[in-house]
Amino acid sequence: MPKRSLLTLAAFVVLTGCGTGTGATARPSATPSATGGQSHEHKFQALKADCMKEKGFKYVAYVPSPVSGQSSEDDEHWSGDYAAMKAHRAKYGFGVFSTIVYAREMRGAGADGASANPNFAIIRDLSPDQQEAYTKAGNACDVQVIKKLTGKTVKSRHEAAEKKNKLIEQTTARQLDGDPKLVQLASAMADCLTRKGYQVTTTNPLAMAYWGAKKFGKEMHDLARQEDKGIPEYQPTQTGMGYYIPHLKPDVARPYLDKEIKVALDDLECGKDFYAAFMPKSTEITMRIEEQYGDAG
Repeated sequence: MPKRSLLTLAAFVVLTGCGTGTGATARPSATPSATGGQSHEHKFQALKADCMKEKGFKYVAYVPSPVSGQSSEDDEHWSGDYAAMKAHRAKYGFGVFSTIVYAREMRGAGADGASANPNFAIIRDLSPDQQEAYTKAGNACDVQVIKKLTGKTVKSRHEAAEKKNKLIEQTTARQLDGDPKLVQLASAMADCLTRKGYQVTTTNPLAMAYWGAKKFGKEMHDLARQEDKGIPEYQPTQTGMGYYIPHLKPDVARPYLDKEIKVALDDLECGKDFYAAFMPKSTEITMRIEEQYGDAG
């Protein structure tokens, strides 16, 4: 993996609670609370800001705003609505190479490319030693806030996210791969894709839902490995995540995204009925478990 500066590592871990180098999760986020009140992330950020203040550091409670005009469309997309999914895929494909092509949009950056998250500017102005102390304080506050919000004891927000995602994957596999209706619809989708010339080797519902993300996740990962031979081989998660992101400029990544979009639209045409049944059930499981974890990570 190409070397990253201390600033990049510190900022990414402390401000996002995630590991470096892999693709972001392609799941819906349980942003609104079940009762319609303040979201888990807003509560988390407010409590973290208080904790950081107690430790002598400035931290601004920050939750990115949805991309203008896309909030309701995203809700419909995750519900399996065909028109919404088609519009989403026509721009983002399976959500792999779009992370490069639309990087500024996805991280909430302004026209100058700077992140809208004010905490990046705060940590950028610290000395290396101060950045290290800031990182440790941020991690400690993450653990404290997660315990307060969920009652769960973890070593980091990243660990909480890993546990949450593992439970989502296990629950989804158990409930959806064993659903007779989804099994039937997935098989019909596989037959359609085969007729279009695609190679489909596994036809269980989860495999059919994420084969495209895995296909292009591997392609992106292989490009990253060309930059750094030290990167291990692609080991995808159930949803195709786990890939490293190469250092490509958006215009260079654009042809890859165009190819991805074509496949994603073919996949949707073959899986129109499948996704209408699969997406609501998958989303419900994800939202329910994220509620348990306070949407940690």
